[in-house]
Amino acid sequence: MMSEKEDMMDGTKLTSTPSPAQFQFITNKFLTVQQKYEHKINELSIIKEMVAAMKSIDVTDHDRIWRSQLDCLVKYKNLSGAVLYLFKDFLHHQGKIIGSSFDNQMDYSFLRQSRLLKNLTTGKEEIIIEDVSNYDEFNDMEGSLYAMPMISRGDVHGALVLFKNKKQGFQAADSYFYAIVRDHLMNTVSFQRFYFDKLSEEKHIMYLSRFFSKNVVDKILKSGRPRLGGERIKACILFADLQGFTTLSETISPEEVVVILNDFFSHMIPVVFKHSGTLDKLMGDCVMAIFGAPLHDEKCSLHAVSAALDMFFAFNRFKHKKGGICEKLKMTVGINTGELIAGFLGEENHLNYTVIGDTVNSAQRLQSMARGNEIYLSAKVFDEMKADIETLGNIARIDQLGALKIKGKTQILDVCRIIPETC
Repeated sequence: MMSEKEDMMDGTKLTSTPSPAQFQFITNKFLTVQQKYEHKINELSIIKEMVAAMKSIDVTDHDRIWRSQLDCLVKYKNLSGAVLYLFKDFLHHQGKIIGSSFDNQMDYSFLRQSRLLKNLTTGKEEIIIEDVSNYDEFNDMEGSLYAMPMISRGDVHGALVLFKNKKQGFQAADSYFYAIVRDHLMNTVSFQRFYFDKLSEEKHIMYLSRFFSKNVVDKILKSGRPRLGGERIKACILFADLQGFTTLSETISPEEVVVILNDFFSHMIPVVFKHSGTLDKLMGDCVMAIFGAPLHDEKCSLHAVSAALDMFFAFNRFKHKKGGICEKLKMTVGINTGELIAGFLGEENHLNYTVIGDTVNSAQRLQSMARGNEIYLSAKVFDEMKADIETLGNIARIDQLGALKIKGKTQILDVCRIIPETC
């Protein structure tokens, strides 16, 4: 039995009074643990500073966010450079390179065509190059390189590429920390993509809401974003115009003209949406609306006539609100139905939903033929809605005007007239 207290550490026998060699062994062990601890604390501090830098910058200034992250890495990890390459950015949908270097002079644009990025995309594996001078595509650089793909849901969205001036500058022990950095950047990419996607969607909804009622907007979005092009459909077109407004506008200031028009439209447009209509455009003091597009509506003629009658209720409220200045104003409405071309015209970023065809032109001609506070509609519109006419209000009288010559056209059109009760 031993007379001295004994311990074992890594196979080394320790007595109660360690020898100089044993003491040095313990000291070295302690220093090694301390260095690892300080190293981890340092890495944690870097992550915290990167997160703090991201929070301090406006989310829309994404270039600055990326550069602040890379600057932290270059500064605290003794890198000669750090590059973030996004295969698609959020605004222009094209490859984007953001770089930070120790001397702020390095141009990393050569990475766009490098085999390195292609290998990262296909292999989805980290790449370490211990001596970049052996690779001609790195423009006579010296040192080492560590590249990581940025992966989300199995897809590669970009790459993080780090450089050091010395060869074999990246150790296996670094991989865990840089993986955390890479995941942090990928989370930022995902957040920004979500932010800009939602922003784009909100702008898209606001744009569509100018023309369509809320339920129509919802259905359009569910079926996908609208695209350029038109289709032949059957729909009903309504024109509503202020009669006497030109004369009135000559007696008031331009500012008053704008106020009156805006107030008139604010009364008319909700009525269009209420009856499942689509606002095509505002032309001076005229409203053009579509019923039966972009969503098919079997009763588009009924809804168009119902909207016109409700418009006269709204018109009465508008005049009552404006008082004497608008008491002489009247409204004329023309409605026609038939085949036409409907769709989004323009270009992808500036689409306008509209309709084209003789059906549209005839509806406008009918409106111009109507006298004050009258609705002129083609006999085809009347035939399609007459079965439901008892459900409509605000009708004082319906007249069959027979075949009329439409101005600017060769054909004859059978026309009906509705006189509203309230206007």
